[in-house]
Amino acid sequence: MNQFKVWLFQFLNFVTRKQVLVILLFALVSFFIYKRIVWDSGISPLIQSDSQIKLYQTIQYKEKGIQQHECYSKNNDIDPEYRFYPFRYPWVYFLQKDSGKECVFQYPTFFAQVFSILPLPYRLFNGVILFLYFLLTAAIVSFIRSLFGVRKVEILFLTSLLFLVGYCVSSAIEFSESIPSHIFLLIFFYGVLALESSKKISRVLEVLTGLSGAISIFLRSESAIYIGILGFLILLLNRWRMLFLIKRYSLILFGLTFAGILLGAYNLNEFGEILGVRSKVSFNDFNRLQLSDRLYFFKEFMFGNTFRTGFVSYCFPFIFFISFAIFRIKLSSLQKILLWVGVISLLLVVLLSPYSQGGLYLGLRYTEFSYVLLSIFVISVFADQESSERRQWLLLFIVLQIGLGFYHVKRNFKTIDFVKKYHEILQSEWLKYPYAPVIHLSTFDLLLISDSFLKKPHLIANKQSEFAALESRLYNQGISKFQVFVYDFKPPKDENISNEFYEEWVNSKYEIESKFYKKTSDSNTAGYRYMLWEKK
Repeated sequence: MNQFKVWLFQFLNFVTRKQVLVILLFALVSFFIYKRIVWDSGISPLIQSDSQIKLYQTIQYKEKGIQQHECYSKNNDIDPEYRFYPFRYPWVYFLQKDSGKECVFQYPTFFAQVFSILPLPYRLFNGVILFLYFLLTAAIVSFIRSLFGVRKVEILFLTSLLFLVGYCVSSAIEFSESIPSHIFLLIFFYGVLALESSKKISRVLEVLTGLSGAISIFLRSESAIYIGILGFLILLLNRWRMLFLIKRYSLILFGLTFAGILLGAYNLNEFGEILGVRSKVSFNDFNRLQLSDRLYFFKEFMFGNTFRTGFVSYCFPFIFFISFAIFRIKLSSLQKILLWVGVISLLLVVLLSPYSQGGLYLGLRYTEFSYVLLSIFVISVFADQESSERRQWLLLFIVLQIGLGFYHVKRNFKTIDFVKKYHEILQSEWLKYPYAPVIHLSTFDLLLISDSFLKKPHLIANKQSEFAALESRLYNQGISKFQVFVYDFKPPKDENISNEFYEEWVNSKYEIESKFYKKTSDSNTAGYRYMLWEKK
């Protein structure tokens, strides 16, 4: 047993040498960049599901101006009232205006508005998000170095590896506001914890800290839970010094309040909701769920399911490390704050979220910042240890977490490679007839439209009567041909939608009967059916 322990510790010392860590870090970053290039090459960049909606939102602002919130449409002449608009709830929402109903996307406008002014082609947008992920990693390293005085290069490299293979990577490989939101939220936490540890920071930085906190909330509403828990714990720790507390955090509170009022007023004026359209959609979905649904989502988050991993299987070395730290290690006040904000937020966000953990193999959405906080906690505790043997055992948990994280990242990337393969097949089918509109019979068929929606009209007719009305419009517009695209099997039901929506919009394929067009081709590729219809 003693000999095994010696070999184990020798192995840990070897893999955490500076030279080895540099090689591993370089290889991991190169692997991420290589995958991003592969996924964004070919006919279209891999932008699917929710990310494609954010892309259309961005292109709408780029082409029409940042105040034009209406849903993007390639050809409004066919469908000016959005009756046949392919995207439905929860991706789009119809606002009641004096002029009638206005179709808007549900996602935060600030993210799309900023990207709309970047002088970059949209094929590079995913690359920008990956760059921001690397920037967030550097910010976490800086956070640990500044607040906990960790100077040893090996530990800082270890921090980078630990975070890069965390489940936050699922947001780093798609066009999403999550990574920018985490950056702003980390800045807020840095400012608050720096003051809590009596570290001097400039007054300007204090105000910017508050501004960053507000921005993070308006990018991702769950940021309010993290900020709320942090505020409650700070209040609890300083409950006998209220005047001192108010004075210490006055500039941060000013920045938070000022930005919150400013951004909230903009959303209220434009959309009638302080936190934007998404808050309205989320609130509706929150009220729809029963307690049993929430407990089911919580169980899935913790333990996963047939298709997705869970928190326990992804982070069990973390769980052992944190359990040991709670019962056997004396923690500083900053470490206690990070620990309890990380743990409580993990539980609360999952229980309060009206949605399941996310798609593909690697879900665990909405709690990514909990992983950020727990990573910082783990590294800070490890760096504090003076006992050589205890330090080695803690290092074992960290190395195991890195290895396990990389295993899950590879499995997730393998799933995305599979999605990319089918994405290219679908895009090539639609490109065969670049001027022919595409008619979908189900919203399930929309997940991989990607940038084809920017190139040609895509419409939906979920029943024969709707198709009859739509084909009359196409005929009157002088359109000589159109494509029909439908998944050829019964689509799976998403846990986040109601049975009524599933039957009306998802499980809605049928055999078309056309008055003005005839079917000239009918093929099946990769489980999808493609039809070409031309004028009789």
